[in-house]
Amino acid sequence: MELKTQAVYVAVLLACSLIASSEAVICYSCNSVQKSGCADPFKSDGIEICTGTACTTMFASGVGKPVTVRDCSELPSPTNKCEEKSQPGSKAITCTCISDYCNSAKTIIPSAWLLAVVGVLSMSAAIRN
Repeated sequence: MELKTQAVYVAVLLACSLIASSEAVICYSCNSVQKSGCADPFKSDGIEICTGTACTTMFASGVGKPVTVRDCSELPSPTNKCEEKSQPGSKAITCTCISDYCNSAKTIIPSAWLLAVVGVLSMSAAIRN
């Protein structure tokens, strides 16, 4: 395959991964207060699932035992991102992701970054040949 053609394929795949999908995604739904397997390390056995436009994971710490909540969300334009909010004595990190079962991980890796890395590696291999 020609290098130019490979570059076009990679660019199209990257663009497609950046477009937010309006299709429903399947997510885990639990909280670590009621189900210890919901905390990290996450154990999916016996954990309920739900559907929405995005999956969310919230990690809260501060007074008492840290809490993890995984759920579905109905966001109008969901993206892969994490936000941190802090107050004196407490901290919460909320991550949103847009692929099936993506809220099982402690760290969410946006698909666009992963695709970009694969694209660069593919192009490097094509240039060497």
